Amino acid sequence: MVKIAIYVDTSGSMNERIHGELDEDFSGESHSVLGKIFRGLGMKGRVKKHLVAQAMWQNLVPTFKDRQTKISTINSRGRSRILAPLEFRTEEELLKVKFPKPNGGTYLWKFLVEEAEELAKDSVDWLFFLISDGMDMSSPPPFSGVQGFQPCIEAIKSIGIDVEFHIIGLGLPDSSVNVFRQVSGASGGSFVNIVEAGDDVEQAVQEVGSAVEESLNPIARMASRQRRQQEYLESRQEGDLDITTEITQPTRSYSGYTYGEVTIEDTNPEQLSQWQNDLLRIRGDEKIENIQSYENWVSMRSTPLFSETPGIPIDSWALSADDVSLLASMKIDNLFTFLSQIRRSDVPIENRRIIVRGENISESLLDTLANSGARVVIYPEELPPPPPPELDDEKWERNEYDFNDNPTREWDIYPHLGASKARYSVVVDPPAFPEYVNKLSQAFERKNLAADLESKLRPIQRSYAEAVFKPSWQHFNANWVPDDWPSLISLEPQEVGEAFCESLRIAYVQVVHEWLISHGNRPKFVLVRLSNESKSLGLHKHPCYLEFQTLLADMFHYQSTNQGIKKPRVEYW
Repeated sequence: MVKIAIYVDTSGSMNERIHGELDEDFSGESHSVLGKIFRGLGMKGRVKKHLVAQAMWQNLVPTFKDRQTKISTINSRGRSRILAPLEFRTEEELLKVKFPKPNGGTYLWKFLVEEAEELAKDSVDWLFFLISDGMDMSSPPPFSGVQGFQPCIEAIKSIGIDVEFHIIGLGLPDSSVNVFRQVSGASGGSFVNIVEAGDDVEQAVQEVGSAVEESLNPIARMASRQRRQQEYLESRQEGDLDITTEITQPTRSYSGYTYGEVTIEDTNPEQLSQWQNDLLRIRGDEKIENIQSYENWVSMRSTPLFSETPGIPIDSWALSADDVSLLASMKIDNLFTFLSQIRRSDVPIENRRIIVRGENISESLLDTLANSGARVVIYPEELPPPPPPELDDEKWERNEYDFNDNPTREWDIYPHLGASKARYSVVVDPPAFPEYVNKLSQAFERKNLAADLESKLRPIQRSYAEAVFKPSWQHFNANWVPDDWPSLISLEPQEVGEAFCESLRIAYVQVVHEWLISHGNRPKFVLVRLSNESKSLGLHKHPCYLEFQTLLADMFHYQSTNQGIKKPRVEYW
């Protein structure tokens, strides 16, 4: 997972002014922070650089929220400060970051090498964002002066860290413009020099925002870096910096999204039949057959790998939310045909499903569908992201995986120990290895989410509170004896069960915490997905899992009615 280091120049030269004024609506919103600052200070025509930087930062904050970032100043040697260590932060936490008053010199190129050496211990893939108004005047040779950038980039490359530079200059001289152009272009990054406070500021904000959004998707990021590097090569002059990172074509790992042994090509396919087929496959169903395709829906038959009725198939009818509205308003005859087809199914009524793709559907239409006797299930348009890698994956060793690191834009995966955006959520059981859950539990306790949530729920005095906030759910696990325990598993069932209980506790606290602090705006839809390995171990029948389901249902029902907030829909795979 790409991580972000943000560096802001706080040298004395940031007290100098640049020409221009800033349109109060430059960001496209009337509440632009930049507009407010400059109107309040009454600075027309000439603006101090550090005020531009501070105001620009406040406009960039939404871009960096919920991403793993480190924020530092660039100053004289030994005087640069870490304003915020590497961590996930909310928008409110980022807005609290304040830059010190400008003073001192600019120790830049050697400082970036030192940073790379330290950051390489955490990850090898980084985005560096730099806001500066000048060139290095403090580094020792060969890193000093205008030419110090080449030894700097070479040293960073030799460390084995891949850095993509995105640089915002404030009134840079021509020599510095040429240097930063090379540094950003060679790394596949971006560069904007703000000569006059105005349109250049808007361009800078857009460049940074686009780069961070692209970094969420490995394929999109790769394509954008290639494009920017190609643009740099086309304008490259003799003696300019060589390309620092050869961006290869997407590897086979990006040719599809892997769900255990299942691979799909697209999480948001256009064809409804493909979407339904992929949904059933990643849910773990087998023997998927197309029964019939109609103008407004597709029907399929499949056999779940694990169900309360082993071996008995499930019939499912999928249609989009738009088609539901269309059937009810303009094609009543088709609606009767649809409902009649469901009622004539030869599978037990509890094995019939109406799957709606998209959530823009009224309660009255849902009642109409439910009158067929089938269970109505509403899914988002985009399929859920793949689960995290197995414990032996090298991403864990390099500390490069985070639960936010998934190819879809609409979903979050819990637990992730960060703060999500207004998205759907997926609760995934982690690999059944106690050492992994122990690492997760340690990070979870450092976040203090359990204590924070307990303080919110203490007034309720619900009977389940003690179970939720104990260090583990051991009392649920104490008397659990699985029906059969595979001989290939070296761990004892009680040991795996305890880790499973702890992972569910973490997931419960995070989902409920996100839901409460957002007043029901997130998560909108909760999908609880257990791996086939966990189901084969019998964990889908574990008392902790049954209690987890009960607690979620109880919490969402009780709190949503008590506080008037919308409870999410919950599905269990």
